[in-house]
Formats: sequence, C-alpha cells, structure tokens
Amino acid sequence: MTQLPRISVVIPNLNCAEFLERTIRSVIDQNYPNLELILSDGGSTDGSLEIVEKYRNFFSAVLSEPDDGQAHAINRGFAVSTGEVMGWINSDDVLMPGGLSLVGSIFALNPSVEWLTGRVTCIDEVDQVLSVRRPRPVTHTRFLAADYQWIQQESTFWRRSLWDVAGGGLNQSLRLAVDGELWLRFSRHATMLSVHNQIGAFRFRSGQRSEDIEAYHAEMLEVIDAERATVVPQDDLVRRILDEPLKLRTRKEANATFPDLRKRDPAPFARPQLWKHRLLRRLHRI
Repeated sequence: MTQLPRISVVIPNLNCAEFLERTIRSVIDQNYPNLELILSDGGSTDGSLEIVEKYRNFFSAVLSEPDDGQAHAINRGFAVSTGEVMGWINSDDVLMPGGLSLVGSIFALNPSVEWLTGRVTCIDEVDQVLSVRRPRPVTHTRFLAADYQWIQQESTFWRRSLWDVAGGGLNQSLRLAVDGELWLRFSRHATMLSVHNQIGAFRFRSGQRSEDIEAYHAEMLEVIDAERATVVPQDDLVRRILDEPLKLRTRKEANATFPDLRKRDPAPFARPQLWKHRLLRRLHRI
C-alpha cells in the first residue's frame, strides 16, 4: 500500500506581514492531504500573528518568541515536527501549485531518493514570474570546487533520515549561508535529485537579507574551506581540486578548470509527472 508521506513545512517569520499571507496560502491551497504546517515567529509586532490567526486551523504548531536568527527559528520549528519529509519556506516566498503533491509522490514511490530540488523559479513583489531555469546538479565534489550556485532552498525537500544523519539542524553560527552549509552536509551522504518541474519560488524584494550576496559568498567560502581541510582525497579529481586555490566558481569556470567534474553529475529527473501519475493510479486501486 503506497501512501503519501507526511511533509513538515516550517515557515520562519519576523515582521513580514506584507507577504506572509501569500506564503501561507501558497502552502495550504495545495490541499496536500498529509501536511504538517508550522510557524516559527521571532516575536513579530507588525500584525503577522493576526494574519496567522486567520489560518490557525491549518497549522500544527504556532511558535512565537524572540529567537537568535533565521537558523534558530527554523531549527525550533523542525524540533516540534514529525514528518518523514521536511522543508521550509521563508515568509516572503511561495510554493508553486502542485509542488507538494509532486514532492510527496516522488518520495513515496522512490525510497532511494533522499533529497530533491526543482526548477529555480523567481518572482517579484506582485507574484509575477521573473525567471525559471533548470536545476543544476550539485555534488559534494562540486562543493569542494566552490561551484554551488544554486540549489534553490524554496524548491528543496529531504527525508528526516538525511536531516538526522547530517547533524539534525541548521548551523546557528552562520548569518546568511545557512541553506548552502546544510546542502554541503547533505551532499556528504546522499545524491540530490534534480527535478525539472517547479516546486517553490524565491521572491525578489527590496530590503531582503539576500541582497548582501557578497557576504553570503564570503561566508559560504569559509564553510567550504573548513570542509576541504577535512577531506582525504581518494582520487585524482579531488586531489586536483584541493590543490587549486579556493575561489567562487561559476559552472562554466568549474567545468573548464576540472573537466572530469561533469562525469560525477547525476542524471536529471526529466519526467517528474510520471511519479505523480503512478502514485495516483496506486491510490485509486486501494
């Protein structure tokens, strides 16, 4: 008997009332039948909690008290979660229609998949789609080469078992690169599945923390440098990567410097709707 897994979605929030309702609606309007929705609020004073109260019946937990930053808020939310599959959506971003159904069906029908990401989708302040592009495969070896742009956090979900084996939490000492550092830890243990379908969308807006992109890269390079110091090279490719000075690389630059990198990339999952259709057929037979 195949069942859709429980998906725990945490919404971290601090004074983002302007977009919060759209974020909440993007999750609950999916009508995913096995959803555990959790709000982790840092003590908002802008009316956020009044918005949440309108949808209180859809939340499994609403946490609101001062925190030590985004990573702390997300960790606090996941600490009370129970889902087999996990992900978070920031309170100014959205899930795309059908995203949770697609995620749940892939995990339900393929036990070997431990984490996945969808198309890199960006929207503006009024929800207009600005860009959509295929997700690029990112492996542990590519992380070592500082080729990590981008695994879109809004489109990424994983099994709790991977979360646990990778440390069971975000690094609260980081200010910006909390997602990239988590993906690096995940990549030690499992291959990410790239799904050529939309799952979530990142919103470009004024005043957001991600505007400080240079600081993000600087923090991420420190994380990668620490990771490289722990690696014992098992082959020539990794040895050559570690012998090169660490610097941020685009995909084109990484492939030119280390041509064998492409051979390590997993194949993309180009027909994701097949999983959804197969699962629905199985459910109808139950």
